[in-house]
Amino acid sequence: MADARLPEIYRGPQARAAALLWLDPSVHPDPLRPARFYVMLFWLVRLVIRLFFRLRVEGLKNLPAPPYLIAANHQAWYDSAFIIASLRPVPMVYTMARRDTVFNRGWKRWLVTRIGVFPIQPQNGELDQRGLETVYQILDRRGPVLMFPEGGYSRGSDLRPLKSGIAHFSLQAGVPICPVAVSGLERLRPFRRVTVSIGPPIWPDPPRWWSLNRRVSDVLDRVRGGILGRFGRRRERKPRRRWWRPRWSRGQEPSI
Repeated sequence: MADARLPEIYRGPQARAAALLWLDPSVHPDPLRPARFYVMLFWLVRLVIRLFFRLRVEGLKNLPAPPYLIAANHQAWYDSAFIIASLRPVPMVYTMARRDTVFNRGWKRWLVTRIGVFPIQPQNGELDQRGLETVYQILDRRGPVLMFPEGGYSRGSDLRPLKSGIAHFSLQAGVPICPVAVSGLERLRPFRRVTVSIGPPIWPDPPRWWSLNRRVSDVLDRVRGGILGRFGRRRERKPRRRWWRPRWSRGQEPSI
């Protein structure tokens, strides 16, 4: 793993209390032992994406040992499939979906439970209490949780303001946040280039004196900078040389 240092681990009262509660039966209980269906679907989706898109994954070595949170920009509803397919099948990566729309049929509950989706019922743009507890319980079981802190769709590197929930989870559970920048998914067109770029993990500072609002704001600023930094990293990449180009034209190659 990229970051071998062992920061001071702090677990807040919300994370500790949630870990003692019963896990929602619709949540897969062991992220280190995914359902066989999840593993099969992972490789199938990865194969389809690799066949029909020019997927490039950067910074995979930046992922720390689980648990951790993934903070990604959000361009379309299918972002999560590309992000998860860019990682590894173990541990299972969890995502959230509305209880009243995704979990409202028996066959849906059977399906999404096996692929790491857990139910939430947002109220005024915030997670419900059961959803909050589930996030802490998954992290306590060493499961990564994928979140889109913008709370809506954006275009490219024009990020919306980030919601504070992911910073609270990081501070309370004492887990890092991995910023991820996804580009090329504004429209789902076959054979176009899609890039998933993973930045170094952002570790929360263990609070010795509770100045929570300031710490949450600091974490959000670092997450935003981490996502935007991955966009900038791609723009600065040197152009690739092509063997079939004559030497006099190499300097005229466009950036890739």
